[in-house]
Amino acid sequence: MTLLDSAADLQKWREALALYERDDYPAMMQCAVLFSAALAHSLFGEGILHGEDLPETVRKTLYCSLCRPPDGRTFADSAQKAARLAMTIMRENGWQPPSLGGSRTWFEPVMMDTGNYFLLSAAIEPAGQSSASGDLKAFFAVPPTSFVESLPDPEVTRGYEMIHRLYDTIQDSRAGDAASKLYVDGMALSMRGDAAGALAKYGEAAKRGSVDAMASAGDLTHELGRIDESRFWYESAAKAGHPVGMFNMGIVAIQNGDHAAAVQWLQKAAEAGNVEGYAALTQLADDAGDESAERHWSRLGADAGHTFCIARYGLLLARDANGDGPTLRRARDLLEQAADRGNINSMGLAVSLNQQLGDTARGRRLVDMIVTSGNAEAIDRLRRYGLL
Repeated sequence: MTLLDSAADLQKWREALALYERDDYPAMMQCAVLFSAALAHSLFGEGILHGEDLPETVRKTLYCSLCRPPDGRTFADSAQKAARLAMTIMRENGWQPPSLGGSRTWFEPVMMDTGNYFLLSAAIEPAGQSSASGDLKAFFAVPPTSFVESLPDPEVTRGYEMIHRLYDTIQDSRAGDAASKLYVDGMALSMRGDAAGALAKYGEAAKRGSVDAMASAGDLTHELGRIDESRFWYESAAKAGHPVGMFNMGIVAIQNGDHAAAVQWLQKAAEAGNVEGYAALTQLADDAGDESAERHWSRLGADAGHTFCIARYGLLLARDANGDGPTLRRARDLLEQAADRGNINSMGLAVSLNQQLGDTARGRRLVDMIVTSGNAEAIDRLRRYGLL
């Protein structure tokens, strides 16, 4: 995901609006660059222009890009790039003139003027071409982009990691490593129901440096209701770098009402590879009403493949899209991935977004998933909206 500076680029957009009133060539070239910084968020991040601000900025960018230069010939590289960006956003939203397969007559005068049409064709021509060989009809015939690639499923990854880690520990035990042997013996005693014996082995293994033994001792004492002892073991594991120990310390901090410590431990856990930390941070932010933090943590969790975060980030994008096609499709793609992992709420939201995007055939698959799930509330919602 491309990193963009929302605050800085929104300020550039405001500067461009003020500069736009000058309507001279240098000002128009500068405006095209400044407007482009804000427009880029629609394609490569979370849109920062909402409602009519987005199409109006696209129109202004085209106007600036096509401003007649003093020599009457030059089509500056920055102007070409700005025009290409503006037209790409038009294509992603279906805003091109009807003669080019779109729905917005608003852009017809600026685009279909003979001179402008020639320049806009030049803006999209293949690299290395010296004539206006770009085909606007072919350019706008390209289907809208799907933005979200298949995300990893940390549940599967974590399962494999646990198996490999256990295998390595058993191999180390067989090779004579004392800490590993004590830890394996402790796991065996725990499975037989001998909690006291298991804790004794875990304690000895921990003294010899087994971080997994510390974490397992924390889990076992927690199951036994020995909370203070459990916290000691979790903290020992966390300080030794164990991701699950860090996460559990975050949960302990939440239970104790220590929000700052919870965020600190959960962030450390997430960055150490326990993506449950991102999910917990997302929920903490939601509970605190901190939408900025909720968006931040859910995006990181979605990038890491956590289903809850994928669903939440998709919801936040959809809620703030304000009709911006690329943002709606990005949200739809995320929600479909969460739906494919069984998230029932994401199924319904993905159906709704496909309706908004005019892709009822794609939404039909999600409708079938909801029916197959047997979830009465979700099925009733489909009936109320006439989708069944």
